[in-house]
Amino acid sequence: MSGAVLALIVSLWGCRSTPDCTDPSASVVEVDGRALQCEQANEVVDYIELLAGRRLLQGDRPAAMRALRDKFQADPEGTLAWIGQVKAAGAALAPQYGLHAAEARAEAVWTAQHGDGLVRPSDEALFKVQKRALGVWSHDDATKLAVTESDLEAWIHYASLCREAQGGGVLRISVADRVTVYKDLIARFDEGQRPNQIALASMGPVWLQVQDAWQSASYERQQRWIAAAPLPPPMTATSLGYAEAVFEGNLWQHASVLHDVLGPFLVGRPEDFGVEAQPPPPPPPPAPEPAEDGDGQGADGPHADGGPGDGDEAAPAPAPAPEGDEGASG
Repeated sequence: MSGAVLALIVSLWGCRSTPDCTDPSASVVEVDGRALQCEQANEVVDYIELLAGRRLLQGDRPAAMRALRDKFQADPEGTLAWIGQVKAAGAALAPQYGLHAAEARAEAVWTAQHGDGLVRPSDEALFKVQKRALGVWSHDDATKLAVTESDLEAWIHYASLCREAQGGGVLRISVADRVTVYKDLIARFDEGQRPNQIALASMGPVWLQVQDAWQSASYERQQRWIAAAPLPPPMTATSLGYAEAVFEGNLWQHASVLHDVLGPFLVGRPEDFGVEAQPPPPPPPPAPEPAEDGDGQGADGPHADGGPGDGDEAAPAPAPAPEGDEGASG
């Protein structure tokens, strides 16, 4: 085999293989003495995950790396300049807190979903990765906001936290009931009331922080949240009935009290973009102490094992699928 043929085979194999970026200092690809570093490629993935409020779906990180390699090979200088824009956008959004950050993210998701964001449809493979990651279930062209699958899933977990805090046990939502829950949440978004849309879009990126905050909160802080949140009356009926009662309530108040009392919560990971978190906003004044007898709400916080279930364990997100033909699976 001649040296020219061997070089061609090696070149073709390199085009098909997936870049190994386990070492951030390694190079994805080099062209004419210029290199695309793994650290730079990861910043694009981090930005997509920032908008999605979750990690990329399985198999999509390698797909993103291949797409970025191909983009760099076609235009090294332009790709590096574009990655700089992506990093700057992530550095501006990730350090923000609360509902202001949720609004900015929901606007960025709406823009991305329309193909006008930093990842454009012209970068077909990367745009498909972003579309699957976002999993947009509804968008409003009047308010220019969008809600993602991670947000809807986080609201289900939030409703469970509400029920657990009242001593009612973990929500258990069957696959069939999950369809109903998704429809209920999408219907609230489609009402077109901007505060509720922002509230719905506020939960996905912060849910893990919420869990940590609740578990580490003092008794007094937990009680302040229980007193201030617009929780429905404690219910011994089905999990679906309780979830629907939460979602029919004041969504803006639910979200703002959560951020004010248990937060503040960051919308992203600032360190992914080489910046530090902004100083958190000052906490609001404490709410009046709840009546001593209370209203039957639990004082000890969520109980991991809960009470007896009334349905199947929570399952992956069901049909109907997210908008578009490349919607994310649950």
